Amino acid sequence: MVSLEGEIFSQDRYYHPRPDYGEKVPIQVLNFRRVFAAWSPKLKNTLYFEKAPEVPEEDGLKRVREITLLQVYDWLAGREGLIELTGPEFEQFMGVYEAFLQQSGEIQYLRQKNGRKTENLFELQVSPYIIREVKKGIFSDKL
Repeated sequence: MVSLEGEIFSQDRYYHPRPDYGEKVPIQVLNFRRVFAAWSPKLKNTLYFEKAPEVPEEDGLKRVREITLLQVYDWLAGREGLIELTGPEFEQFMGVYEAFLQQSGEIQYLRQKNGRKTENLFELQVSPYIIREVKKGIFSDKL
């Protein structure tokens, strides 16, 4: 699990799933959390904070923003990863996640180019298998 106990942690230790445009990656959601992110030109990395930095210019931080950090398990890569979501992306994710909790199936993660920006999208692929109730009875009668 991603631990944000320290005030700051670097993303270079973590895997970020980045499927090609049009490619869908099956994921499993492990955790999500609202944090503040800022770009550090010195470290050439995004840094995450529990609380917003008071004076980001003094620390040399740029583009301070509030995001949702989604911790997932990437089934194709076979490892845990982090996905940064903006407000609208998180709302779209929550709609898919609610449907997943009700219907089950598989959540698929994809990225789509929208103008100059790349959007994170999620889709629910409903399982083709029918889940049936288990009925009590003698097994030999069913054969």
